[in-house]
Amino acid sequence: MHITESLPGNSKARLIFGLDWRAYPVKGARAERRRYADDFGATHYVEYKVGNEMIGGFAAPESADYPGSKLFSGAARIAQHARIKALPAALVLLLDDAQRVHAIFVVRGAVRTDEVLTPADVIDRRVAIEQECLKQNLPLVTLGTGANIGDVDESFTALALLADKKAGRVRKMPLAVPTLVPVTVIVVAVVLIMMEMLDAFSPPPPPPHQETLQEKYAKAVAQTFSLQAPLASRLAPLLLSQVGGNESVVEGWLVERVLCPATGYCANTYTRVGGTFAGFDAAAPASMRPIAFDADGKHLSTRGAAVPKVAAVRIDAAKLWPSEQALIDMLQTPAQKLSVKPFDLDSHGYEVRLQPAHALVAASPGTPGAGGIPHMIREGTWQIDGYRWQAVLLSKLPPSMSLESLTVELRTKGEVGIHFTAKGKYYVQD
Repeated sequence: MHITESLPGNSKARLIFGLDWRAYPVKGARAERRRYADDFGATHYVEYKVGNEMIGGFAAPESADYPGSKLFSGAARIAQHARIKALPAALVLLLDDAQRVHAIFVVRGAVRTDEVLTPADVIDRRVAIEQECLKQNLPLVTLGTGANIGDVDESFTALALLADKKAGRVRKMPLAVPTLVPVTVIVVAVVLIMMEMLDAFSPPPPPPHQETLQEKYAKAVAQTFSLQAPLASRLAPLLLSQVGGNESVVEGWLVERVLCPATGYCANTYTRVGGTFAGFDAAAPASMRPIAFDADGKHLSTRGAAVPKVAAVRIDAAKLWPSEQALIDMLQTPAQKLSVKPFDLDSHGYEVRLQPAHALVAASPGTPGAGGIPHMIREGTWQIDGYRWQAVLLSKLPPSMSLESLTVELRTKGEVGIHFTAKGKYYVQD
């Protein structure tokens, strides 16, 4: 565990790293929080919500280590940052002046690991996390800054943790209510006798209800399609058009990358082409703030345009969805071959990747009704890479494909142009 010095602009605030993290349902969170705190011997906790789950971190800091200060979880601030929340999996590595590497691994907005490592331990930890993501088919993005952390996919500095000053507040665990002690032996005896009499005249309770496969499946379907996942064919072309219509150069800074989630706001990354931080800060409108300036002096990040709302993938349209093989035939043609069909292009940098679909719920042995469900819905992931002029191909995607993120970047080497990477999920019905 490591507690930083006071944060710039707030002398009473400090960041803490190295907490133990767990996820538990929002309903009944108080009891789960107490249970995990007892397991870890924790005196302090931090919580934030992701979907229907509460993500909790636990620690036992000594008050002598932060006299008169308030603690904020560095991992919680990283996980709730707009750039990190939009990624399926992210590993953030931050090196400080004392050669400590703060390694935060986040999956779909939830902190998995929160560690303080030496530079020598970072390589082994990165390999272990990369292997874990490969087994789970999770695309991993490594972010960070520092000379001894190895290559990273994107720059990310500690300055980004200063944007939201209220996020990640670490609080002290409330005192547990003590168990009441019986006043006299007579009261205990009377209570026991009364309980035995009630048991003698009361029928035994019915056996606990065991969910059938059909009930589990119905719950999984309701949860999956309650998120209102936007149609990829509607949202992806809109985002590409929206990004292309914005100014690419602002006061000597060129847009290098734009990352758009399915909802909320896009995040823009700029690279220096002659400008200064002060010049950009003076020219940037309120819609681009907050602005994070990278310590390398060559990059900065801003809030981008709002993601438009479009129609979502609808469960009542499942009969119109193509089968898994039909979807493959629609989107993927033999490599290096230009199809004669107008919307089946897989050349000129347009590439489709599909992961096999899996059932929304698995039938375990002994589950009532495990014989099967007709026309069961299965879910898979997809990724499409291409260039902006190929946006018409995205508009022809079937109504069973939803968009989770769209990354747009300006390529100036090799095959130049405005390149996009779209990711999401697809659904098929048996």
